[in-house]
This record gives sequence, structure tokens and C-alpha cells, in this order.
Amino acid sequence: MLHKLRNFFKPMWRTIWIALAGQGVFIFSAITMSPLRMWENPVVNYNLFYLPILTVLFGYLFYRCCTEQNESRSYLYGFFAALFAWPVIGEMSTLPVEKGLITQFSDVEIKSLGGWYFVLFGWLGLKILWLTGALKRSVCVFMLTFLGIWTFELYMDNYSSNVPIHMMPVIGNYIAIASLFVIIFLLVFSYRTTSLEKKTVLGCILYIVFAVFLMGADQWKRPSKFYVTYEAAHLDDEIQELQQEKFKLEKLKLYMLNAGLLDGKSIKYLLDRNLVKMEAVKEALAGGKVPGKEIKYLVDKKILTAQDVQDAVAQGRFSEKDIQFLRNKKLVTQ
Repeated sequence: MLHKLRNFFKPMWRTIWIALAGQGVFIFSAITMSPLRMWENPVVNYNLFYLPILTVLFGYLFYRCCTEQNESRSYLYGFFAALFAWPVIGEMSTLPVEKGLITQFSDVEIKSLGGWYFVLFGWLGLKILWLTGALKRSVCVFMLTFLGIWTFELYMDNYSSNVPIHMMPVIGNYIAIASLFVIIFLLVFSYRTTSLEKKTVLGCILYIVFAVFLMGADQWKRPSKFYVTYEAAHLDDEIQELQQEKFKLEKLKLYMLNAGLLDGKSIKYLLDRNLVKMEAVKEALAGGKVPGKEIKYLVDKKILTAQDVQDAVAQGRFSEKDIQFLRNKKLVTQ
């Protein structure tokens, strides 16, 4: 019996062990990243020595991916390089944790809804590169795995916040069933092919699809405890940062308005969206801070009236050049 099972799984074994090895790397990564925010007392700036270690591993694997002459082995290097590339590029540089506990190396979060645009063009670029042979196949395997992880992470990170709770079990079942059919197809393909390279690529794909199956069969049927516990913890800090940025922009807008650095179109845009008050515009006008050409534009757009201009000029703070311009346009008479 065992002999028959061994003979049955033997043609698929390379594909299966690659997928399982990928899951092992993921578990290792999750455990080693836990001191950042999952411990009761996170380790201060733990990533300052953890990230360089990951980077060295990623660099070594990617170098071997590019230089290894044995094609099937170079595919393996590409696969494992992508597994370490994701925490280096997609996690560690922008990992949001409690303020003061980590030095972030970037504020660009690629795991966001806007990332779909780049992922889509990444897949399209990979298709072209693979078909044309413009890149070494092992590097394409690296891109395939990295884009697969990125796509998976995008959906996972935005799942709990966008899918209605009552629909989660239904969607989770659909995902699990669809993933199971894909897994069967991959294993059948692996069983039938004799190419070691194809079995390797199938293992890379199986790793992603198997992860999707596990999530659909369990975690995606209900809201994520991880999302509620750890992802929501930094929202107050993000709101505070946005408020500080808004305050800076308010000061900058008023400075540019009073320095005559905003043109009429910019002033109209800000007024239309209630981003600047009409009183502030009239105050800048009375101070002679709005150039004559921009005043003409604002009058034409019925934002200012001729009387507003007359009253502002009467205060005597306009330059002779602007007054002459306004006279030529018949906006002032004196």
C-alpha cells in the first residue's frame, strides 16, 4: 500500500515539497517578525538588525537565481528569493506599529488598494518578459512568485475591511472551492509532465494557491482577529499625522495667498472646495497681494466684483503696475 502511494506521489513530489517549503518559510517569517508587534512588550527597533539579515539572505538567493547554470535549480533560487523579498520590500520597510517602537525606512505602503494598478501591470510585464525571453527564466520565476504573494497580500489585507460580515462565509467557501480545483489541476499537470523545470514552476504556483485555499477554508469566513488587533492599532497615529499635515497645508496656503504666489485658477479651485475662506482672499486682495492679472481672472469668474476691487485699490497698497493693468481692463477708474 505504501509502495503504491509512494509511486503515485513520486511524479508530483517536487511540486508538493516546493509548495510545503514555501509554507515553512512563511511560518518562519511570521515567528521571527512577531517581536515587532505581536509580543506583549515589542522589541524596540527590532527591525534594525532583523531587516539587514533578511536583506542579505534575499541578496544571496537572488544572486544565485541570476547566476546558477542549472535551470531547475535557478528556478528554486528565484522562488526562495521572492519569499524573502516580500518581507524585505513589502513588510519590514513600512510595517505600522505603535509609535516609537520601530524605525520605518519608507512611508510607501505597497499593500494598499492603489497597489492593484501596479500589480496588474506587473503581471502584464511578466507575461511579455516570459514570452519574449527578455529576462532569464529564473528571474521570471522570481517575479511570478513575488507578484503572486503581492496579489494575495493585497486581497488579504483589504478583505476584512471591505467584505460585509454576512458575506464572508459565502465568499470564503467560493474561494476555497475554486482554489481546490486549481490545486487538483496543478497536481494533475505535475503528474503528467516529465519536465523538472515545469514541476518547479508548478510548485511555486501551488504555494500561492494552497495559501489561498487555507485562508478561504478558515480565516476568510470571519473577520480577521489579526486585522482588528494589530492593523487597527495605528489608525489613531495615522489620523494625527494627517491632521498635522492638514495644519501645515493651511499655513502654507495662507502664506502663498498673502505672498501673491497663487494664481487665479488655484484660488478658484481652493474656494470651490472650501479649502480657503473668501475672507482670506479679500484680505489678501486688500493688502495688494493678488496680482492684477489674477484679479481680472477672479472677476471674470464672478468670484470677485468690481466693487471689491475698487474698495481694495482705495486702500492704496497696490503697485503702480497692477493699478495700471486694472485701469486698462476698466476695473478701476481712479
